[in-house]
Amino acid sequence: MAEQYVPLTAHPTQKRPALLIDRHASFEELHDCAGLRLSAARDMLFTVTTLGGESKGGAIDGRDLSSIAHAAYLLLNDADDLMNIAGRAHSREVSHG
Repeated sequence: MAEQYVPLTAHPTQKRPALLIDRHASFEELHDCAGLRLSAARDMLFTVTTLGGESKGGAIDGRDLSSIAHAAYLLLNDADDLMNIAGRAHSREVSHG
């Protein structure tokens, strides 16, 4: 039988992970968590596009852009992990009525 908790795939070490997904959580809970992360990443990236470059008087530099890209990557990776587990939860819930 599969472990109840699955580590997020984007964790800094191969040691014991600190952030886990509960495989027994409902589809709705997992989907909602994934949706929050997708929305946060979308909104963050939208902010970057509205800041514009130097031609628009934007004040974002390479380090800022790198930090935002890293945060967006983590949010999107977490959302992907959650959606994968949510898909299994959906199948489980549909098969059990």
